[in-house]
Amino acid sequence: MTFKSSLLVAFSAITLTAAIAEAYIVPGRGPAPIPRPDVGPEFPFPGQDDFGNGSGRLDQRIIYVGRRVSNETLELRQLAGIGESYRGYEVESVEVEINRSGPRAEISLLTDGRVDETSYSPQGSILLRPRYRATIGEDIRTLQLLVRGNADIASIRISLREGDRIGRPDRPGRPDRGIDVPLHVSRRMYGNDRLDLSQYLDAQRYRGYRIQQIVIEATPAYNTALIDVLINGFNQGQTLQVDRYNTRQTVVPQNAVIGYGADSIVLYTRGDLDIHRVTLRLSAR
Repeated sequence: MTFKSSLLVAFSAITLTAAIAEAYIVPGRGPAPIPRPDVGPEFPFPGQDDFGNGSGRLDQRIIYVGRRVSNETLELRQLAGIGESYRGYEVESVEVEINRSGPRAEISLLTDGRVDETSYSPQGSILLRPRYRATIGEDIRTLQLLVRGNADIASIRISLREGDRIGRPDRPGRPDRGIDVPLHVSRRMYGNDRLDLSQYLDAQRYRGYRIQQIVIEATPAYNTALIDVLINGFNQGQTLQVDRYNTRQTVVPQNAVIGYGADSIVLYTRGDLDIHRVTLRLSAR
């Protein structure tokens, strides 16, 4: 191979590499970002809940940013190609991978212009969740990431869950394994505190469904914290102890039917802790 031919081969390889990189990087100010096309859910796989059952297909869309973002609002649906084919999918979380950020940087997740969760001076990987149910095309129209200050963002991963089966006929011969209803709580509890979960649940929609299990995801601010779960004023099982090794706790209520005796679901806590999420496992009576 001549020297001229070698140069041509090397130049072709560099050009191809640059084209591949450009297709996955969100440009900064200047050229407009090229959004991913809406090709529908890609490679969905059955989601597994805490009980080993499927709870709707999970699809993840990744935006490769690879640049410093300064005082900008990123349109996540446009950049990730989340179009009308995703109608009925629920936004579970948005994970942002950050190389570094300024001391006063703030990164917020917005749904329909409303701030759901904010991370201050973020470093590494941060997980942001909608505060309320965020179903594409039903509950929300827009999904944005607001960056105040400076942050070097490597990538953004959006996790979407296919809608539940309420109102849908199940497959013939397939037993009803129930549905999972996530309550996007994300709240810090202090000392002897109280949290009424009823405000996070659409009781009218789930009226008549039996609560099989309540799964609580929480982390203590210090060493340990305690949680009691009460339904209509009655304690449901033993006191839960949350520590660095036990951040997920499960409660099995007795004869708790929404709208028929299970109208109030309250958590009583002792000790400072962060409650990230509560999931109700429901089944038809």
